[in-house]
Amino acid sequence: MADEEAEQERLSRREGGCVAELQRLGERLQELERQLRESRVPAVEAATDYCQQLCQGLTVTQSGMQW
Repeated sequence: MADEEAEQERLSRREGGCVAELQRLGERLQELERQLRESRVPAVEAATDYCQQLCQGLTVTQSGMQW
Protein backbone atom coordinates (compact mmCIF):
# COMPACT_ATOMS: atom_id res chain seq x y z
CA MET A 1 0.00 0.00 0.00
CA ALA A 2 2.73 2.45 0.93
CA ASP A 3 4.61 1.56 -2.26
CA GLU A 4 1.55 2.40 -4.35
CA GLU A 5 1.12 5.73 -2.57
CA ALA A 6 4.79 6.57 -3.03
CA GLU A 7 4.59 5.72 -6.73
CA GLN A 8 1.46 7.87 -7.15
CA GLU A 9 3.20 10.77 -5.39
CA ARG A 10 6.24 10.40 -7.65
CA LEU A 11 4.06 10.36 -10.78
CA SER A 12 2.14 13.44 -9.63
CA ARG A 13 5.36 15.41 -9.09
CA ARG A 14 6.70 14.33 -12.47
CA GLU A 15 3.48 15.31 -14.26
CA GLY A 16 3.50 18.68 -12.49
CA GLY A 17 7.07 19.20 -13.68
CA CYS A 18 6.04 18.37 -17.25
CA VAL A 19 3.21 20.87 -17.11
CA ALA A 20 5.56 23.55 -15.82
CA GLU A 21 8.10 22.75 -18.55
CA LEU A 22 5.41 22.97 -21.23
CA GLN A 23 4.23 26.31 -19.86
CA ARG A 24 7.78 27.67 -19.96
CA LEU A 25 8.17 26.36 -23.51
CA GLY A 26 4.93 28.05 -24.56
CA GLU A 27 6.10 31.34 -23.09
CA ARG A 28 9.45 31.00 -24.84
CA LEU A 29 7.77 30.28 -28.17
CA GLN A 30 5.59 33.37 -27.80
CA GLU A 31 8.68 35.46 -27.10
CA LEU A 32 10.48 34.00 -30.13
CA GLU A 33 7.46 34.73 -32.32
CA ARG A 34 7.35 38.31 -31.06
CA GLN A 35 11.04 38.74 -31.81
CA LEU A 36 10.59 37.28 -35.28
CA ARG A 37 7.71 39.62 -36.10
CA GLU A 38 9.54 42.69 -34.80
CA SER A 39 12.91 41.81 -36.31
CA ARG A 40 14.59 44.39 -38.52
CA VAL A 41 17.08 41.90 -39.99
CA PRO A 42 16.48 40.18 -43.36
CA ALA A 43 13.64 37.63 -43.21
CA VAL A 44 15.88 34.63 -43.95
CA GLU A 45 18.26 35.56 -41.14
CA ALA A 46 15.41 36.17 -38.69
CA ALA A 47 13.73 32.88 -39.61
CA THR A 48 17.01 30.98 -39.28
CA ASP A 49 17.59 32.44 -35.82
CA TYR A 50 14.00 31.60 -34.84
CA CYS A 51 14.41 27.98 -35.95
CA GLN A 52 17.71 27.58 -34.12
CA GLN A 53 16.28 28.97 -30.91
CA LEU A 54 13.15 26.86 -31.27
CA CYS A 55 15.22 23.68 -31.64
CA GLN A 56 17.37 24.65 -28.69
CA GLY A 57 14.28 25.27 -26.56
CA LEU A 58 12.79 21.94 -27.53
CA THR A 59 16.03 20.14 -26.72
CA VAL A 60 16.26 21.77 -23.31
CA THR A 61 12.60 21.04 -22.59
CA GLN A 62 12.94 17.42 -23.67
CA SER A 63 15.99 16.91 -21.48
CA GLY A 64 14.11 18.44 -18.54
CA MET A 65 11.21 16.02 -18.97
CA GLN A 66 12.09 12.59 -17.74
CA TRP A 67 9.63 10.09 -19.14
